[in-house]
Amino acid sequence: MIDSTRQQMETQVLNHYLPATAYRFMDIGTSQPYLMMGMLTNSGKTYTIRIDLAHFPESVPEVYVTKMLYTKQGTAMDSPSASMHTLSSKYGFTRICHYGSNSWSPRVSLYKIFIKCRLWVEIYELHLKTGRPMDYYLNHQS
Repeated sequence: MIDSTRQQMETQVLNHYLPATAYRFMDIGTSQPYLMMGMLTNSGKTYTIRIDLAHFPESVPEVYVTKMLYTKQGTAMDSPSASMHTLSSKYGFTRICHYGSNSWSPRVSLYKIFIKCRLWVEIYELHLKTGRPMDYYLNHQS
């Protein structure tokens, strides 16, 4: 679970790159802490992601877009899909695959996770335009 020293460090990094209104730590000090982050895509659409911090930084945190997303074909993105870089949903939200467990290090910052998720969302929007699976654009990590 994220401790106060790590949270302060993460806050400093986030404040350096993002406005303070772009994120909020929630339920810190409980068994289910998380970080909510807003992002604006190049097309002007807004998304909110939830990064669960219960096991951060020891293991890859679960990350969700805070709504259910759908493929260009209309299929809910609620289950694991290698081609679409998703995992099993929770909270009724689409879960993003952003780091492979073999690629994970406790030194990875929340900001780096945010950047990878921002890239995922941009590629999701590209998928909606082209119909190509996301792995056409994104490489897999182990």
